[in-house]
Amino acid sequence: MNDEDEKKGSGYERTLTNAHIQLIALGGTIGTGLFLGVGNSIRRAGPSVILIYIIVGIFLFLLMRALGELIVSDLSKHTYIDFIKKYLGKNIGFISGYLYWISWVTLGMAEMTALGIYFQYWFPHLPTWVPGLVTIAVLLCINLLSARLFGNLEFSFAIIKIVTVIAFVILVGYLLLTGGKTSFGPVTLANLTTNGGFFAQGSNGFFAGFQMVIFSFVGVELVGLTAAEAQNPKVTIKKAINEVPMRIILFYVLAIIAILIVIPWNKVSTNSSPFVQTLAATGIRNAGSIINFVVISAAVSSTNSILYSAGRLLFSVTFNGKGKWNQTFGHLRRQLPQNALLLSAGLMELAPFVIILIGKEAFNFISSTSTSMFLIIWCLMLLTHISYRKKTNSAELTDFKMPGFPFWDYATLAFFIIMIILLLILPSNRISMIAALLTFIILFSLAKFWRKEAA
Repeated sequence: MNDEDEKKGSGYERTLTNAHIQLIALGGTIGTGLFLGVGNSIRRAGPSVILIYIIVGIFLFLLMRALGELIVSDLSKHTYIDFIKKYLGKNIGFISGYLYWISWVTLGMAEMTALGIYFQYWFPHLPTWVPGLVTIAVLLCINLLSARLFGNLEFSFAIIKIVTVIAFVILVGYLLLTGGKTSFGPVTLANLTTNGGFFAQGSNGFFAGFQMVIFSFVGVELVGLTAAEAQNPKVTIKKAINEVPMRIILFYVLAIIAILIVIPWNKVSTNSSPFVQTLAATGIRNAGSIINFVVISAAVSSTNSILYSAGRLLFSVTFNGKGKWNQTFGHLRRQLPQNALLLSAGLMELAPFVIILIGKEAFNFISSTSTSMFLIIWCLMLLTHISYRKKTNSAELTDFKMPGFPFWDYATLAFFIIMIILLLILPSNRISMIAALLTFIILFSLAKFWRKEAA
């Protein structure tokens, strides 16, 4: 691909700077999965959740290195789905595109549900679906204006989240070193081994903790979706992907250790943010409200990123199609996928119906469904990278190669397949995983017919 092609990209305007990409990458690592979902993971696995985050983080880094090599190999591609079409075939690309789009829409519904939970900290009687609906409406307006405005908003949100998590870890570290106490007792590392030990919930609890931990990392590949609108993607994408391990250590592992040395694992809340619970326990005036504001900003930020991604994925899967559906959603207005954004936002706003039907378990069900769909997509992405390496001459490969190919590709693929099997075994996740697999099968059955009609 020549320089002119790289500048033009896919028709998008390249307005995202290096700072935007770096902060989007950092911000994408910190969301509802960490601020709310971690409570569920801790209660299921106990302190061993720390090990789960390290294991999942390693394999997600390997996935990102594989995807990074694909992205850098052809910067004219809209999304990962274009690579799947090229290396696994148009039918699989069609299936993957819609499944991936549905996955992001489902993830958006999870964030909307979480927003309702956060706002109840201040407004206990506020219906949980109201904050999400208002947020989606506002973010849609922002996303319809420009990608740069989206980048600026994410830049601001990411700084808030990053500074808060760093300050949170430093504060708890200070309390640990000075022998500080909270309403739960002394701040101590002993909390990691008391109340049943590090593997307090045994092997069953350890494996049960994987689903929500994986959900915490869902969306880590967002940085790749910004390549088509990045000003210097070859440099910024590589740097963002290589910094994933440090983000995992700082924003997940250290933050969770900080929670657990303040609150015994069996007292961590699953109905509110453990970060809010931890700071409220310190006795610092208004600490709970301050962190709750940050948690809300994190959910808004995640929803913003999800809407951005969903719109571009629907545009990508319908781009260049000839049917009415494709012509409606597969073109740009003002260099933005406006129709695709409108439909994606409209579907996310169906979340209130799920909340009404399921009640308090709505977040867990939606997050589990989203996790299940992303696991399938990640498997297809790895198969795409394997096919790319097999079909590409060594002289044509980029300088950003997947380390340890093909061993780590197959090892990561095996890990994701094991996770799919695990979710089918666990009663709490079985329905969600079956729903994701059925969605894939239905899309597979419709693929040839729908593509023929839309061609």
